[in-house]
Amino acid sequence: MLHQSSTAPAAGDAGLRRLQAVLDGWRSSLLDMGGRNRLLHFRHARTATLEISSPAAAGVLGGLGKGWDFAPVEEQTGVEREEFDQAGRLLNGVRPGLVTQKTTQAGLDASLYQLRQKSGQMYNDYGLWVLWLGVGMLDWREAEAEETSSAPLILVPVELRRDNRRRYRLHLAEEHERIHNPALAVKLNRLGVDWSDVTAKDVGDLSAVVSAARSVAAGLTGWTVSERVVLGLSASHREAMYQDLLQNEEQILDHPLVRAVALGAEADLPEGLIAFDPPELDRIDDVQMPERTPPRARRRRLAEAVHRSRSRTPLVRDERAARHRQEPDHHQHDRRAHARRPQCAVRQ
Repeated sequence: MLHQSSTAPAAGDAGLRRLQAVLDGWRSSLLDMGGRNRLLHFRHARTATLEISSPAAAGVLGGLGKGWDFAPVEEQTGVEREEFDQAGRLLNGVRPGLVTQKTTQAGLDASLYQLRQKSGQMYNDYGLWVLWLGVGMLDWREAEAEETSSAPLILVPVELRRDNRRRYRLHLAEEHERIHNPALAVKLNRLGVDWSDVTAKDVGDLSAVVSAARSVAAGLTGWTVSERVVLGLSASHREAMYQDLLQNEEQILDHPLVRAVALGAEADLPEGLIAFDPPELDRIDDVQMPERTPPRARRRRLAEAVHRSRSRTPLVRDERAARHRQEPDHHQHDRRAHARRPQCAVRQ
């Protein structure tokens, strides 16, 4: 099984066995193989996803270097998909832009606004890139399942920009790399499906990836592969961390910090090897220069970590609770504004 340890513990080494068990628990806690994982169970949301119906997948990828406009919804009424060539041009030579499933311009603008705002906020707060094009789609299901799930084959990092006319344009996020869907590889390995032929293909060769995926799907009942293109938010860092912990297990187990965190006082490390004096909270800016300090949200978490390290309380927090703490309470703001309204009227 994929989640088992790759390094066998030495005979009688109870500490190493415990350390491997802790590492296996860390790996398993990273993964969400349930229905909420959009990388495995893609479903359209009201404003957070877009289906790019034209041009075809190869044309979309080919035009990302220069950037894509989104076709105005009203102008594309009645234009059929077969009137576009692979490069995203009409047969008469006009390049209309990306056509989505949205039927109104307001709906399209709302989706683009949400995608741009949420992806930018996630990157600024956590340093995670979450705006991806899912290119190619595997429709799969487990043996006992009645419903089919959809999972993208390739994830291409993109960004939404606004030009001087305030129009949205889709560009390739050049600082990030396109990748095979890491969650799909983990899930299929757990199902006993050999997906290695697909992940061995160059991620930049769409036709090769799709062809390999279709070869695998052909031997499984109800599995199909299409060249759909979807735009949405998804964080793949957990699966990447899982693979990193798996592939580098031996080095991780040998690191003294890992042993100290996993085993505590039973790590049996030389005295003074990892000891340090945490700085006072009001000296953090002296220890770490402000211009090299992370954004405010991460800075606050650093201060909390130093404070909690003294009290030996758990550092792991529920991510949903953390996000809720950082987000403003709009309902409370509305209630306060409503409470102030009669007083303003009396003063007037």
